[in-house]
Amino acid sequence: MSYLFKKQYPDFRLFESSLRKHGDDYYFVAEKNGRMYLVIGNNSFRFIEREESPEILRKTFSFLTPVCAGMKNSFGFGDRTGFATPGHIRAVEGSGLFPIFAQQSARELERTGRTFKQVLDDVIFWCFAFGWINGFGADADHAKNFDVLQEAISAGYTFFTIDPSDKIRNPSDIASCKKQSIDKYIKEYSGKNFACNGFSFVFTEEMVSELAITYGQAIDFIEECYLFISDRKKNFDFEVSVDETKVPTTVYAHVFIVMELRRRNIEFNSLALRFSGRFEKGIDYIGDINEFARELEIHNKIRNHLGPYKISLHSGSDKFSIYGAFKKTLGDMFHVKTSGTSWIQAMKTIAAIDREFFMKCLEVALKDFEKNSRSYEISTDISRINLEKIRNENLDEIFSDNHIRQLIHISYGSIIGNAPESQEMKQHYNILIEKNCELYFRFIEEHLKKHVQLLT
Repeated sequence: MSYLFKKQYPDFRLFESSLRKHGDDYYFVAEKNGRMYLVIGNNSFRFIEREESPEILRKTFSFLTPVCAGMKNSFGFGDRTGFATPGHIRAVEGSGLFPIFAQQSARELERTGRTFKQVLDDVIFWCFAFGWINGFGADADHAKNFDVLQEAISAGYTFFTIDPSDKIRNPSDIASCKKQSIDKYIKEYSGKNFACNGFSFVFTEEMVSELAITYGQAIDFIEECYLFISDRKKNFDFEVSVDETKVPTTVYAHVFIVMELRRRNIEFNSLALRFSGRFEKGIDYIGDINEFARELEIHNKIRNHLGPYKISLHSGSDKFSIYGAFKKTLGDMFHVKTSGTSWIQAMKTIAAIDREFFMKCLEVALKDFEKNSRSYEISTDISRINLEKIRNENLDEIFSDNHIRQLIHISYGSIIGNAPESQEMKQHYNILIEKNCELYFRFIEEHLKKHVQLLT
C-alpha cells in the first residue's frame, strides 16, 4: 500500500510508523511542505487536515484514548505549543515509565489561548503519527475551580491535579477561624498516636489546631472537587497538590492530610508535597540535597504505612541533582511533573535556526518580565542578561545560564500567547518549528531523556 501511495503522490512523505489498517482502509500520516495530513484509503486516498483528524483517530483506534496511570511510576510531559509529543515519545519509550503526554494547567492555557481539547488532540495526532500504542494519560494540571474540571472532563481527561493553594492558610489566622471548625478536628485527632517504622508522634491539641487552620479549607475544596469529578466520571487519577506554598509540608501535615482524606473516603492516586529547598522553574534544585533525602525518607515511611499512593514531584523539570535520591528512596509509586523545560527546548531550536527572531523573543520577554514573573517561583536577575553577548554566544552557553532559562520559561504567554500583539510572533514561531521539527524533536529527546534515565 505504501508503494502505491508514494507512486500516486511522490511529493508526499509517508510516516511509516503510523501505517495501520482498519477494516478495508489504511490509515497513516503524510506530510507535504511542512503540512501534516491524516490519509485514509486503499486504492484511492482521502486527505484530512491535521486539525480535523484527532476525533476520527480516537474513534477508530482505542489506544489513542487516554487512560489512567494508576499506581505505575509516571512522568508528566507538558507541551505548551502542540509540537513536543514526538520528542516526548522518543524520550520515554523503553523506560517503563507511564507517560502523561497531555498535561497542561489552566494558567498555561489562559496564556497560550489553547484549550484542554486542543492539547489532547495534538497528543492523539502525534501518538498516531509516531506509532505510540502503549497508552498515555491526560492531566488537567493545577485545577482551581469547577469550570476547569468540567472542561477537562468534557475533553476526555483522565488525570486531575487539584490545587487548593489559595485555601491553604497561615496558622496565625486562628482568630478568624470559627471555633467549631477547629473543634471537630481536635475531637477527631487530639491525643492520637501515630507510629510507623521508627517514626512516631502524638497529635497534640495545639498541633491539630494549627494543621486544621492551615489545611482544613483546602481539604474541604479537595473533597468538593473529588465529588464533582466522581459524579461525572467513573475512572480517573486524582492528585492532591499542596506544593504551591512557601512553607514545606511537614511530616505531621503529611499524616494529617492523608488521614483526613481517608476519613472522607477520597480515593487519591498521588500526593504532591512541598519539600524543603527551592524548586524553581527551569533549573536544578536549590538546597541541601542530604536534607531533602532525609526528609523524603520519612515521607516515604509515612506513605508506606498509610498508602498506597504515589508521591509526586512538581516543578520537576531539570531537578537532576535530586532524581537519584528520589528514585532510590521511593523505588516505585512516584510521579514527576515537567512542563516548561520542553518550551525551553523549543526556544533553543529557534535560537539555533533564527538568532535574530530569538533575540526579538528575548526583548519581549524582558519587557514583560515583571508581569510574567508574578506567578512563578524564580530567582532571575534580568540585570545579568546581556542581549549583545547572547547574540554571539553558542547554544550551550546561552541555555546553561539559569537567568536566561528562567526568563524563557515564564515568557511563553508573551511570545506565543493569544493577545493581538503576539500573533505575528506566534505565527513566525509556528512556521519555524514546523519546518525544523526534527531538530526540535531531537533537542527534546536528548534533554528529557536525561530526566527519564535518572528515574529508571
